[in-house]
Amino acid sequence: MRLFCLPHAGAGATAYQAWKKDLPPFVELCAIRLPGRETRLSERSFSEANLLVNEMAEVISADCNIPYAIFGHSMGAVLAYELALSLRDIGLPQPETLFLSGRIAAHLEVRNKPLHDLPLDSFLAELELRYGGLPRELLADREMLDFYLPILRTDLKLIETYRYHEREPLNCSVMVSAGTDDQSVWKEGLLAWKDHTTGDFALNLFQGGHFYLSSEGRWPFMEYLQVKLKALHSAT
Repeated sequence: MRLFCLPHAGAGATAYQAWKKDLPPFVELCAIRLPGRETRLSERSFSEANLLVNEMAEVISADCNIPYAIFGHSMGAVLAYELALSLRDIGLPQPETLFLSGRIAAHLEVRNKPLHDLPLDSFLAELELRYGGLPRELLADREMLDFYLPILRTDLKLIETYRYHEREPLNCSVMVSAGTDDQSVWKEGLLAWKDHTTGDFALNLFQGGHFYLSSEGRWPFMEYLQVKLKALHSAT
């Protein structure tokens, strides 16, 4: 089976590179590389979610010929949800499971004010408050910071201007996860993803903040993901 992975704002396919050695051997990791970063740096980034989702659905449609699942963290969670809907709309099978991480349900309004167009000092301060901030190495390198910030701001604009439109629920299972100390989500908001599926639903919390996947919550989450993928493989 295939596991399509969508990144958080400012990130790319390399965010999932380390997963290759941790996934079961029957799972093909398909980390989606968005325009405007990594080897697609010369391409224009998308600032509108619906346009990006439509292009993704067209590109990966040929790879949905075997059972697949989709994982998305933060911005990637919303994109994963919309991608599943878009694939359904063009007549393709729905994913076996949607793994949605670090994001409240798509229909809920985010409590925080937009930050993508804030002045630099306010922007960095809000990033620190909400998500734990940028790596110190990046903050210390002004040239790299100036290179990276436009990518991050464009992604944040995409997700902060996203508007939910009511749709029929999916029929796949939805597995939601988040960090116990994530200040950008709340439990009721995570549980509200249940409204978007008629299939199985579960919420699991792991130790850490918004980026629990790169801190103490990584290994417990990977063990959880392995168990779920093995169960899907057996069922399909």
